[in-house]
Amino acid sequence: MPSYEQTGIQWVHQVGIFFLTFVLLGTVLELVRRGYLKERYALLWLASAAGSFLVGLFPGIIEGLAALFHFQYLTILFGLYFAFTLALVLSFSIILSRLSEKNRALTQEVALLSHAVEQLEKRQQG
Repeated sequence: MPSYEQTGIQWVHQVGIFFLTFVLLGTVLELVRRGYLKERYALLWLASAAGSFLVGLFPGIIEGLAALFHFQYLTILFGLYFAFTLALVLSFSIILSRLSEKNRALTQEVALLSHAVEQLEKRQQG
């Protein structure tokens, strides 16, 4: 089995991380400004940008995690992105569940109000 030596995160990687962080930050802020993204949902994306900024600023975080778990850097990064994606999916599942329950309650309320209106109209006609 070949052994691959890790050379660390180089400056070009840090520049790339910073660039992508600022692109994400700018995109999120612009989407909030235009009203396409609500502030409470933007917080998760802003936290992601902050995490990326910290990794770019202190690449030793990834190196320390890689040494601690005996993984390669890329595995650590994919693991972090996978955890972020799971958190995002879980967050949206919670939101969808709440909206589904609210939708059900509103549908029932509309049905009851519609029935009451029909009863009132029948009384007025008869």
